[in-house]
Amino acid sequence: MASQKSSPDLINRSPKQKRGRARVAVLTEAAAKVFLERGYEAATMTEIAAEAKSSIGSLYQFFPTKMLLAEALHLERLRQLNAALVDLRAKVDGKRAAEIGDAIFARLGAFLEEHREFPVLAARRDIPKERKVQSRAELRGNITALLRKAVPSIGDDVDLLAALVLELLRIIITAAHDPDIGGDPRMVAELREMLHKRLEEATT
Repeated sequence: MASQKSSPDLINRSPKQKRGRARVAVLTEAAAKVFLERGYEAATMTEIAAEAKSSIGSLYQFFPTKMLLAEALHLERLRQLNAALVDLRAKVDGKRAAEIGDAIFARLGAFLEEHREFPVLAARRDIPKERKVQSRAELRGNITALLRKAVPSIGDDVDLLAALVLELLRIIITAAHDPDIGGDPRMVAELREMLHKRLEEATT
């Protein structure tokens, strides 16, 4: 039987795809830096291309608009945040609800420390509404899955408390973008303590 030969297109496509993904990563990380330093509204595609050491034409080839570039970066950061919450599941087995709440807050804090541009992305006014609803649902689902691991069980309040946790996280992210608050750690501590007490009440 004659051996099958791979098509030249199949041989060449994979390296090109890898190079394309690598280029997109460089562009989005450059955008992250510029968005953090300049703000989303003030940032320009020219500045992002310069930060990426790329031509403006190459940037537009991948991302025709600033909104599409910001959305791609935002989606990647949401993927990373959700992955961090999923990873947390194995670490909270047998924990009390309040301890799980603390762990969620700690994981968000680490995420925001690593990706300081995230509050800027979350504050955009041009986020597609359908995508916003979908993203909130995914985060809430992962928070619910964590709270369901609580021992003793939270019971029928788990969905309500997951929604509460999500709203508190949203407040923290919004506050991090507020120049008057600037991510004041005292506010985060207050919210964390409030959640801790509420989750303790839910399991007593």
